[in-house]
Amino acid sequence: MTSTNSSAERSAGRTILAVILAVIALVFIAVAIIYIAEPASSLPSFVPGRVAGSTGHHPLRAVGSFVIGIVFAVGAWFALAYKPRPLAATPNNHENSPAGRS
Repeated sequence: MTSTNSSAERSAGRTILAVILAVIALVFIAVAIIYIAEPASSLPSFVPGRVAGSTGHHPLRAVGSFVIGIVFAVGAWFALAYKPRPLAATPNNHENSPAGRS
């Protein structure tokens, strides 16, 4: 089993899409970890939910970010793993079909 066969069948557009989806997934999972690790008063400015003087965390935002990250990761996996089924060959002559026989 070689990886060159599977990569030759995969289009460049789907690979780029998978990479973009994987990066977005990693960002959302990292934000979920930040929501769990830092109290609301210590959140970085690029993460919404900062509350001055708060010692609590944002567990719902953490779970939401994690779930969205997993959804994007699954999307990236499907972009790489999906292989369309080949179209079934349809017979062009009617002599072999039951309707074409006399």
